[in-house]
Amino acid sequence: MSGLDGRLVQTAVIGGPDSGRAIILPTDADELLRWRRGHRACTYWCGTQLAGCGNELSDRLYRDKVCHFAHRPHTSCHRTATGANSADHLFVKDDLAAWTGRLGIKGRATSRNLGYGPGDAVDFRAGKGGQQHVRFQFSKLSHAEWTSTRDRLTREAATLDWVFGPSTVRPETVEALCDEYGYLLRFRFETHGAARHIRLRAEDPRNRTAWVPLKACVMTPEGLRVPGAERRRRTSGSRPLDAAATAVAPRSRDDQVRSLREALTSAARFRTRPTWEALCRTAGSDLLRVSPQERVGLLFAVEQAGEEGAPLLSALLRTSAGEPPPYVRDVVAAAGAGTPATAQVLKRWCQREADRAFAVYGMPSRTAPARLVLTADGRIAARRAVPATRRTIVHVEARASLREVTPLHKALRGARERQDKRLVVGLLEQAEDSIVTLPATEHAKLLREMRTARDWLNSGVRKSRRKRRSLVNPQDRARANGKKPKKRTSSR
Repeated sequence: MSGLDGRLVQTAVIGGPDSGRAIILPTDADELLRWRRGHRACTYWCGTQLAGCGNELSDRLYRDKVCHFAHRPHTSCHRTATGANSADHLFVKDDLAAWTGRLGIKGRATSRNLGYGPGDAVDFRAGKGGQQHVRFQFSKLSHAEWTSTRDRLTREAATLDWVFGPSTVRPETVEALCDEYGYLLRFRFETHGAARHIRLRAEDPRNRTAWVPLKACVMTPEGLRVPGAERRRRTSGSRPLDAAATAVAPRSRDDQVRSLREALTSAARFRTRPTWEALCRTAGSDLLRVSPQERVGLLFAVEQAGEEGAPLLSALLRTSAGEPPPYVRDVVAAAGAGTPATAQVLKRWCQREADRAFAVYGMPSRTAPARLVLTADGRIAARRAVPATRRTIVHVEARASLREVTPLHKALRGARERQDKRLVVGLLEQAEDSIVTLPATEHAKLLREMRTARDWLNSGVRKSRRKRRSLVNPQDRARANGKKPKKRTSSR
């Protein structure tokens, strides 16, 4: 890095390059002044546990822009994660230390580098010999990686709980965890002063608990427990349901259709593609006895209950091998979308329709891509043959706020046009967490706006420096301060 550091570095460590004591610099000038008065002896470093260069940082205070850390001139640093969430793996270790101290249990937290950086995951082990294991997942993990790692960690511990951060869990993993335990655990962070603190909740396809601080959770002999979550564990992923489980009162066909639609809508909201067996655990175990031919009729009724042009929810269904079930072809044909000629055509068509369902029913909702058109012989029509009309379907829950349904790139642009620097910084932090989940078009728009916003935030630094350098003449300084310049008297 040559010259001055123009990046918006918001996190550092205190005391030395190898320190694990993290800080997020207050972005407001008055808050930073109060922090300075109470921590005069602190030194700040681009810590190695942040994947930094290990050099010392200085805190920059500004009235006209966001306060931030900066490297010394001509410092070489290739640290990529500099946002407000770049030290969360260190903040969670602080929260875990305070939590175990309050509970009076012994535990140890360790950061893990899984190939992307030192903060990919944090492992917390408690109990005798560390037999109780909680993993906090910060980096995105494929389902195959998660499965192999879970099998290994399960053999090493008596209990294993996996807590996922924003945009880190695959839909297949969500389904597996909800199938085995009834829910999955998630975490996020909230900023309080110069620190960030973790919040946890449990989610299943239908419900979610409130976000709670770590101190509200408990460590039991069965593992980590979050308030409001009722855990169930199946002894085997393939264990058949017993007679008591399947002995339910018969339901009408309308009730079955209604339950199926609700279950499929919930699956779309969580961006998952369930098997029929997994869907029945939500929609009702009596549907397990329905034959493939009867499923076609039920699913067609599900599609008829939706609006015209809405995504076909039946396309979400998959087999254990990840392929669309053969009977979905009959549902597609009955719904008037055409008859896919081959299994490959059906797979591609269902994937596009699943993407449409994720867009419509996900939170926040977004514009759905166009449906793939099938020709008379069951092939995917060429792009130029697709009608130019597009239909936008918006699904918004009653409790959704305006920010939840406003595209982030538009919110960023609006905050920048209003020159609201603090809101821009907050939206940049939110964008860093959610950008990986967006489709290609939205991803590109948000990425461009993030770059523009960062350039706008940093432009104040360059302008103020140029202004200070230009005022080198004492008379110019006096005029800038509103004073009359003193006249020079010549000596005789």
